[in-house]
Amino acid sequence: MIPIGRPQILFSIKLFVAGMIAFAIAVKIGLPQPYWALVTCCVVMNPLTGAIRSKSTYRFAGTLGAGVVTLFMVGLLANTPLLLIIMSGLIATAAFSLAILDRSPRGYGFQLFGITLMLVAVAWVDKPDLMFDMVAARVTEICIGIFVCGIVDSVIAPRSLDAVLRGSLRRWLPDMQSWIEDTLQAPADSSKTQHDRMKTLSDISDLSQLASQLRYDPTVARSDLRHALAIQQRLLRIIPLLSELQLRLDAIDAYQRSRLNPAMDMARAAITSGSAASPRLAQVIRALPGTAEDGAKDSWQVLVHDNVADIIERLVNLWHEVLLIDQALAGAVSLTPALAQDVNETPVFALPPDTDLALRVGASILTAYALLCGMWWATGWEQGANATLLGTVALGFFGSGDEAGRAIAMFGRFALLALVLVGGLCYGLLPLASDFPTFVLAMGIFMLPLGVWAATNPMAVLVLAFGLSSINLQGHYIPYDFEFFLEYGLGSLTGIFVAMICAGLFRTLGAEHALLRFMRMETRETIRLSHSASAETQQVHITRTLDRLASMTTRLVASGKTELSTNLLKRVSIGSNVADLRIWANAQSAGQREKADRLLGHLRDDIDRETPSVALLVMIDGALNTLWHQANNAVPIRALVGLRMVLFGQAPAWELSA
Repeated sequence: MIPIGRPQILFSIKLFVAGMIAFAIAVKIGLPQPYWALVTCCVVMNPLTGAIRSKSTYRFAGTLGAGVVTLFMVGLLANTPLLLIIMSGLIATAAFSLAILDRSPRGYGFQLFGITLMLVAVAWVDKPDLMFDMVAARVTEICIGIFVCGIVDSVIAPRSLDAVLRGSLRRWLPDMQSWIEDTLQAPADSSKTQHDRMKTLSDISDLSQLASQLRYDPTVARSDLRHALAIQQRLLRIIPLLSELQLRLDAIDAYQRSRLNPAMDMARAAITSGSAASPRLAQVIRALPGTAEDGAKDSWQVLVHDNVADIIERLVNLWHEVLLIDQALAGAVSLTPALAQDVNETPVFALPPDTDLALRVGASILTAYALLCGMWWATGWEQGANATLLGTVALGFFGSGDEAGRAIAMFGRFALLALVLVGGLCYGLLPLASDFPTFVLAMGIFMLPLGVWAATNPMAVLVLAFGLSSINLQGHYIPYDFEFFLEYGLGSLTGIFVAMICAGLFRTLGAEHALLRFMRMETRETIRLSHSASAETQQVHITRTLDRLASMTTRLVASGKTELSTNLLKRVSIGSNVADLRIWANAQSAGQREKADRLLGHLRDDIDRETPSVALLVMIDGALNTLWHQANNAVPIRALVGLRMVLFGQAPAWELSA
């Protein structure tokens, strides 16, 4: 349990002050539903300034966009309400699906687009003549809430994201340095160690989510954000190198590993000091393989040592750049012109969209919408529109989770809690308020404790927002008839119940299934790379794989399979090596390309087998034997060595045949 402290109390006060000011303004200028200005404050207010401004921007854009689309549809379909309902459902479903595809905070704008469309176009479908007034009023109410939140946060203790950004770097760099040093020492990794490393990967990739908020924080310089992104990109490039290095060190026998110790000490010293890799480091590693009795070099050890030298050289240089950029962020050094330009051009690490998930959740939303609208049409129930809204919102916000049914059920429990609490406000406290000061006192009794809770629990924000939008909170307060209030609550819970049923209609739920789905996606992408690859598609694959690995971290805990962490990082190297081999083969003669195609074909057949076939091992060894005698084949040899280590780690070492 998070203790209540000054930050939580301060957040609650800011939320309450902003909400009361926004509501008073909305009432003063005569808006029809002034409580929406108060609800906007509840959902926009955040402990961090950048989060408030980014959320405000996306909320305004989503609301305004939905208003414009609503007016356009009403102009075309005002005389055919059924078509208006159908079009509204299709467009809202598309908006919620886009929110799932866009995994940045910008997705909130698409969610608000869908919600506003439901609140206006669907709820007021039988009153098209009032639609323009409702759209104008809704946009005005939202703008008041947004504006007041921004002003209150600017005046009362604004909190910068800069500390969050620098705190992230203080976590990442020591963790990554320990990971690098541990790999260079080549200890026996436990599943817990690998799982802890994957949590570090997840933490690093989270900066992509934070970046959208950092752009809206006036206290965070754009140059600081670019430096942080440049560090993130390099750390993410280091992780596949560590996986490759671990595989190669595991393939070196105990005698050769002991002879590697001086070189590893040099590498660790370079990592600790942050210096660039010296030419001597790679030379020492390449010179280490022993000789057989006839004086010939051990061919397998030569290949492995060459790979180790290349990887360590890239690893040390990347870490050197990371520390330089970190020092430049602190103002301690100036970057070289080339590195400074590279930092300035660093993009945000893109979070790949999950199209399959978006389509399945979209199908669930559309099904729930059709069922609820059908019930509304068949029964003529006054709360049909409310049930439809809550059903689609539940799926739009919670339907993409691994345990969507449970998440929606929790949403239902908090909605019920909100109705109980707001019932006390509606029929207990507010009837006692005779003027604005007593109204503020009654609202403070309700809002301030929930605001403290909302500072650390997003579901408490739901209790506030859902509860305050469920009562007739006007300038002159007249509570709903209690029977109507109960019926409203029943309509809301009915929509949530239908959403819970529809959540699993088009997808299998559960963390374990999500893991299996990610593995299948990884396999499909690797197979595609074996058919066609380029440097760009290879980098996209590495990005997607790292993102999936980061997403798997919490799922491994939920499914009780943290031991799988030991093998998951190996997935990064498989696709990259396949892409290297495919790119090289495309530039070769027809004969060479045909041999590579046969090898990649066998790999496609064996990639998901627990024990790949001996035939594939023979083909890899034969290809290594052929390429050993040819010049300028470092890339395919490195790829074949990597695949051999991942797929046949326990096989006897490759031997060069005459």
